[in-house]
Amino acid sequence: MQNKIYFFEVEKSDQKTILKKYPRAQIFAEPFSKKLLSKCHDAEILCGMVHSSFAGKLLKNLPNLKLVVTRTAGYDHLDLKFLAERKILAASVPEYGSHAIAEHVFALLLSSCRNVLEGEERTNHDNFSWCGLKGLALKDKTIGVIGTGRIGAQVCRIASDGFLMQVLGYDITKNPALKKLKNFKYSTLDALLKKSDFISLHLPLFPETQHLINSKTIAKMKDGVVLINTARGGLINTHDLMRAVKKGKFSRVALDVVEHENNLKEDRELLHCPHIIITPHIAFYTDQSNEKMYLEAFRSIDEFLKNKKLTHQIQGH
Repeated sequence: MQNKIYFFEVEKSDQKTILKKYPRAQIFAEPFSKKLLSKCHDAEILCGMVHSSFAGKLLKNLPNLKLVVTRTAGYDHLDLKFLAERKILAASVPEYGSHAIAEHVFALLLSSCRNVLEGEERTNHDNFSWCGLKGLALKDKTIGVIGTGRIGAQVCRIASDGFLMQVLGYDITKNPALKKLKNFKYSTLDALLKKSDFISLHLPLFPETQHLINSKTIAKMKDGVVLINTARGGLINTHDLMRAVKKGKFSRVALDVVEHENNLKEDRELLHCPHIIITPHIAFYTDQSNEKMYLEAFRSIDEFLKNKKLTHQIQGH
């Protein structure tokens, strides 16, 4: 059965980890896509990440498929309706490193607000002048955290206890653990948008959250606001964001995700905008989180192979 397990989006350094566990697994560096169908026609188990297109139109060509595992917390790239109709199980890795993503939020925030990249560029050209590189301090300013699940809650803690910021949270489901934070309170979305000096996005991508950041919500924000997104690119309407950036609405924008990661040509203007810092979806990618992603994915595969209930089976599926 092991020869019918296929892994996608695998770094060369992780191949040994997979093969030690599943010696006959097939491994691909690239995401699952149409061009790989012929190479995994007998697959019973697929395991990939966010760029693997687990769409019904592709999966229907794999008659033996029984399980799809994504090594991510989000699963908007899985066709859950198709999987349910075909009685194909689906599992995710709901928690692999919320602290790592929260840390990256502040890496982006500090890099952009303290002009780290611009400063490095100057010193690389033998210019040690600080003129024009005045930064934004975080202490006592207000950060709005949209989505207070595992990752958002970590951001709230770091902001409140670490940087002594005032923290506004918005979520349909309140996180009771955040009541302990001295500088935190829940807010309506409108109030958060109007009062925040910094806004950080931590929502899953669903139809109801797609393009949450658009021309209307941007208009409610303070002039000079800083926007951070380490969640899903589709939370932001790229066209509306670019229009606002050109008008000077934001003092800084820092992104680890973009709306069209599978077709970057559509985000070309965004990627080359000098006023926006973008990293290539690496907020999750640390030594600890990468190891846990694989261990939890292996756990789902092993449970399936032993006919056990999947601990991380996607809810409602």
